[in-house]
Amino acid sequence: MLKGNKTMLRPIELEDSRILSTWLNDRETNKGLDIIYPLSKRYADSFVLEAEDERKRIFMIDDEEYKPIGIVIIDKIKWEYRHCEIGIAIYKKEKRGQGYGKDSLKTLLDFIFNDMNMNLVYLNVLENNIPAINLYKSLGFTQEGILRNRYYQGGKYYNIISMSLTREELVTVL
Repeated sequence: MLKGNKTMLRPIELEDSRILSTWLNDRETNKGLDIIYPLSKRYADSFVLEAEDERKRIFMIDDEEYKPIGIVIIDKIKWEYRHCEIGIAIYKKEKRGQGYGKDSLKTLLDFIFNDMNMNLVYLNVLENNIPAINLYKSLGFTQEGILRNRYYQGGKYYNIISMSLTREELVTVL
């Protein structure tokens, strides 16, 4: 378990797939997460089982009361190049905007850079997800580029912003 100030990151377990199945079908939260179809419990099971892949790790975010509130993912781990992609979703709406996302990411980044010995972390975020963009900037992420018209929602195309953080840049944040 990885312990932050407000959160604990623990490996996701198969028993968590019921919660995850509900979360993955939350249309409002998943608007910006590239999940457009209703997903089955079996899909949630397979998603959890993928957490054992050497190129991916999935952690459940628990709050101070050990209640699950979201997930963080380390994906596309490239050991030979020392970089990976990350993602986060706080599914418990009442926990948003209270620092749980920031604490989870700080804990995750500390683990990625110091325990996994990565040199670079990157992510993609929708251009209209201003709270997430501000969070990533507050952690030292910088914009690398824009992937134009990559996401379609509500009759409109949106750009995806690519952001990254290096080991040297992390020092100023943590």
